Amino acid sequence: MADMMRTGLAALTASQRALATASHNIANANTTGYTRQRVELASRRPEYVGGGANPQFIGNGVDVTSINRVYNSFLTEQTRNYGSSVGQLETKDRWISQLDGVLGDGSTGLAPAVKQFFASAQDVANSPASLPARQALLGQAETLAGQFNALDGKMNVLRDGVNQELSGAVTTINGLAENIAKANQAITLSPGGGNHAAPDLLDQRDQLVAQLAEKVAVNTVIQSDGSMSVFIGNGQNLVMGLKANMLETKPSPADPRKLDIQFKQGSSVITDAFSTGEVGGLLAFQNQVLDPAQNKLGLMAAGLAQTFNDQHELGMDLNGVLGGDFFNSGVPTVGSNANNTGTGAFTATITNIGKVQPSDYEIKYDGANYSAVRVSDQKTILGSGNLAALNTALGNDGLSLTLTGSPAIGDRFLVQPVRTAATDFGVKIKDPNLFAAAAPIKTSADQDNSGTGKISAGEALDAANANLLTTVNIQFTDATHYTVNGVASATTYASGEDININGWRIQLTGAPGTGDKFQVSSNTGGVGDNRNGLKLNELQTGKKLLNGTSTYQDMQSQMVSEVGAQGSATSSTLKTQEALQEQAIQARDNVSGVNLDEEAANLMKYQRSYEAAAKVVQIGDSLIQTLLGMLGR
Repeated sequence: MADMMRTGLAALTASQRALATASHNIANANTTGYTRQRVELASRRPEYVGGGANPQFIGNGVDVTSINRVYNSFLTEQTRNYGSSVGQLETKDRWISQLDGVLGDGSTGLAPAVKQFFASAQDVANSPASLPARQALLGQAETLAGQFNALDGKMNVLRDGVNQELSGAVTTINGLAENIAKANQAITLSPGGGNHAAPDLLDQRDQLVAQLAEKVAVNTVIQSDGSMSVFIGNGQNLVMGLKANMLETKPSPADPRKLDIQFKQGSSVITDAFSTGEVGGLLAFQNQVLDPAQNKLGLMAAGLAQTFNDQHELGMDLNGVLGGDFFNSGVPTVGSNANNTGTGAFTATITNIGKVQPSDYEIKYDGANYSAVRVSDQKTILGSGNLAALNTALGNDGLSLTLTGSPAIGDRFLVQPVRTAATDFGVKIKDPNLFAAAAPIKTSADQDNSGTGKISAGEALDAANANLLTTVNIQFTDATHYTVNGVASATTYASGEDININGWRIQLTGAPGTGDKFQVSSNTGGVGDNRNGLKLNELQTGKKLLNGTSTYQDMQSQMVSEVGAQGSATSSTLKTQEALQEQAIQARDNVSGVNLDEEAANLMKYQRSYEAAAKVVQIGDSLIQTLLGMLGR
């Protein structure tokens, strides 16, 4: 009868714990990160009661061996990995959407300002002497400059926002790492040892790791004491047992406008190790979307300023003076890495704006030779070579470097040809009289010429030529030869052939007669001349950028379309990853999640079991009382 009581009490205990566990599951059905728990039962070792050749055993009831999580490590890790991917894509998509909004559409972005500016330039070409038209042109130029400045400024605001969010994400990572280390401590110190820690403690730690995975890619290893080691990025240790290795952000030594991520202890930079999670999304947006867009904006600004200035300098203003620079624009910058130990410093010059690429360049010095990589496509443009070879390689992209000082082994430099061009873009001339709409030279044929020869209007080629405005007389000594300014040696005449003198070009056609005279002179007073104004207006449709493949509008369209394409691709991939994440979560929940219908059925089952066990105890007690009553008589 005592055996019966012991068995019944064991059954009561088992049923009670099963009821408590089912209740706990139901209570946490909606708790994030909760894993369903299950009571593990085992029959006690039976008691031998004899029987000789036919041994007999009587059962001793049941033991609760453990209360475990219904846990699948593969499904949990899979869900966590999808969480990292979704975190990266969500962040990148959100920031691309902001940049897309900054760039605007065809009616509010940069393109309308460019069109309106050239429309005003055409108005001046139509009425070159009109001061109102010239003033309107300067006004549209200021509007265009303001649009460049504002757009570049908004991109810089986005860059600052990315840096702030990156710093915030690192702070969050540090907090999660500390909490995981504390969870490790609680688990290792729990009764029974870390490998038998309370399931709820393990759930809490897993939830912390899942939150960490949203920030950065995570790998975990369970140690023999039950603690979890957490590795991020490409295997960098963030948590080891009870210790969390703190991260920090600092301005990049290569580009101070960017942040590097490094460990506080040891200062090991691990920025390149982050490819997924929120941190990976921020870095991807900055490096793959924002930098290229800002460089394209800069190339558009630098290209417009340089080509417009070059042509403007070949014209003449209302004061009879050669045109000067119409626009201001930023100059190339070369940053020396903050970790450099040498005294070397570079200055960069754009030698051919038509060849310049919308990209930064990384230059390294090994003590004897230089190497250079174009960042936009990671193309090595120079594997190894001296300064002359470096300039030859960069010359293919329209750049030239000048070195002062002496670089040391391992020194690095970052060349940014057009990154600040839109920031510094502005209108240099303020007086409408200074707009050079006229050509600087004029041509004429002597009225007494006897032949049918004609002279073209001519065009300026080199504003720097000191003799550009000097009068030049051409006289034919016979039908096939002419002299220039009475020089004794005659030049053979070919109809339509280019004649280049003093930085200008003309063509003579027809059949000039002996003694016929032609003249090229300064166009001072030619206020009604619009030849240079027409050439300036032609720049709008001229393919002056990217080796003759792009107009200004093409560059702007390329910038907008590439951001849009990145946004579309990111959004599409995000939807796919979200669907895969949902499937992974569903698969995990099918194994580890709480099914309320199942738990309700368990409650009824364990209730019946408890009632039956109580009946066993009741009967056992009744039998003992009966026996005691008989013995007391």
